[in-house]
Amino acid sequence: MRAPRQAHPYYMYEAICAQPDLVARVLNNRRRPIEQTAAALAGSKRILFAGIGTSWHAALVGERFLRHTTGGRAHALVFDSFELVVDPVAFSTDDALIAISHRGGKNCTVEAARLARAAGAVTAAVTGENGSPGLREAADFLIPTCEQELSSAHTKSYTTALAALALLAICIAEQRDQVADRGTRDALARVPALMRQALSCEVQIRQAARAVAERQRLIFVGTGTNWVTAPEGALKVKETSYLAADGFQTEQFLHGPITELDARAAVVALLAGGRGDVRTIELLRAVGELGALRVVVASRGTATEIPAEHILDIPRVEAWLAPLVHIVPVQLLSYFLALERGTNPDNERKEDAAHLRALQHYRL
Repeated sequence: MRAPRQAHPYYMYEAICAQPDLVARVLNNRRRPIEQTAAALAGSKRILFAGIGTSWHAALVGERFLRHTTGGRAHALVFDSFELVVDPVAFSTDDALIAISHRGGKNCTVEAARLARAAGAVTAAVTGENGSPGLREAADFLIPTCEQELSSAHTKSYTTALAALALLAICIAEQRDQVADRGTRDALARVPALMRQALSCEVQIRQAARAVAERQRLIFVGTGTNWVTAPEGALKVKETSYLAADGFQTEQFLHGPITELDARAAVVALLAGGRGDVRTIELLRAVGELGALRVVVASRGTATEIPAEHILDIPRVEAWLAPLVHIVPVQLLSYFLALERGTNPDNERKEDAAHLRALQHYRL
């Protein structure tokens, strides 16, 4: 393990910036194991996705990828790995499980894969290179993503997992003759370049981070595949800035949670050009009445008028692939917010004696 860093650039920043090249590497160099896995999974009646934390968010996006590429015809389910172990489904030989883990050592994710395999289900692992052997040993098929993270805030392992899951979803749809969108391969091939362009928003993101740092509460909202980017963004803020943050699907936020909002909060909204954007813009107008600071990550050309104090204009991407591109400015926002608040985004409070004592009770 390399020595901890105490100033910018932290390891998290370098990982964020490395993502376009790493995603391209997954799409170009992991094609064979992904195609082999897709061939084995294509005949399954149910395809289950499982993970914890950021990997659970990847599982949620993976299910949406498969729903898009097959036009909703694949029977896909998503589970938190812990819940899948404590309250398991009845696995059978008609099932397949895709288990996602950065390091491959999460006990509950490994145990879920073992349960599935013992019941005769096909098991696949999407995990980082040179990680724990636990998940690799429990899986019939292995899809490596990228090298292990040096920062506790997982970024590149998330996006490389998403890239693998997107290509896997395309291959499964092709194997099953259920292709609903003939342009998926070309759209996915463009993603690394779009991610690289999204990194160019850094100056605007720093300005937004300075404004957000003055608030006491942070809310992320989104729709479509991007609703998952909302809780992932909130998780990154919690991990790096220790700030109260939550992520919501736009409509869910309007049904109750909005009542807690006031001028002490900031709202980050994600606009990807999907049908839900109209509702998100209505939400932005509403929270403006409450005095909340509004930051918007928007695919170029999605709306002519966006009611927000800060607009991060990023390249347009097909809405189903937005989680791969929109997460880049969200990650950078969490990173620069940590710098503004004087916290180390790499170490997840490992210098805090109380948190170290607490960790003894629930080691991961």
